[in-house]
Amino acid sequence: MTNIVLPFNLKEQIHQRLDIFEGLLPELKRILFELWEEDLEIQFKSSELDLVTKADHLSEQTIIHFLQSRFPMDHILSEETGKKEPIVKQIPSINLEPSEFTWCIDPLDGTVNYSHHIPLFSISVGILYNEIPVGGLVYLPYFNDIYRAVYNDGAYKNHKRIHVSETNELKKSLIVTGFPYNRLEIIDRLTSTFKNVLEHCRGIRRTGSAALDLCWVAEGRFDAHYEWNLSPWDTAAGIIILKEAGGIAVNERGEEYKPGDSLLIATNRNIHSEFVKLILEN
Repeated sequence: MTNIVLPFNLKEQIHQRLDIFEGLLPELKRILFELWEEDLEIQFKSSELDLVTKADHLSEQTIIHFLQSRFPMDHILSEETGKKEPIVKQIPSINLEPSEFTWCIDPLDGTVNYSHHIPLFSISVGILYNEIPVGGLVYLPYFNDIYRAVYNDGAYKNHKRIHVSETNELKKSLIVTGFPYNRLEIIDRLTSTFKNVLEHCRGIRRTGSAALDLCWVAEGRFDAHYEWNLSPWDTAAGIIILKEAGGIAVNERGEEYKPGDSLLIATNRNIHSEFVKLILEN
């Protein structure tokens, strides 16, 4: 982690926020399941590959309203509406300073899966302190699984501790990846890297949810994950869950990954050097 002075009661503050947020999960599950059977009113953003549905919007609106009512001093960064300043800055009569916390929200990670009735989608909420991931929660409504981590306090799935795999050979490693919406612009890089990984590893999978990918590396289902052009809300929660489970993540320069970097390479640590070299060869 970048050298930064963290509050002495950081764990307490993050756990409190995540505990309160967990209370919203049943409502978010209800919303997504009800809308699943309706007209999703699918629209396109950057391309016909980049979908947004009314489920994305309603889930996001519900989360933002919930957070603003309970944590008016915190910042919010969300996929569909972007940055939102703390409520305290919008009300001059409130003489309080904004906090250093930012909620980084993906209200529906895996929208394409969701729109095709594939149950691999999630709600991803990361908490940043001065832009550093310090807490995260990823919820899979269909499976009712909650992945959660707080800086320096371990990673958990449904309140049970999780750890990355112990695989230490590339040829025995199962890798997961994803393809960015601008895939045609970097198609040669994607295909050459894919070929390189297939030649050296046991296999490759694609779930369609980066948050889910990081959680499944964190609990040892996958041994590594790589992907280009992920947004901060895709990884803010998953990265802290991965690290607290014993994993490691770097960017295209081999430096510690930060949400928003152009390339994410995340591993179980044992195969890290070899796998990073394998990806960066291309």
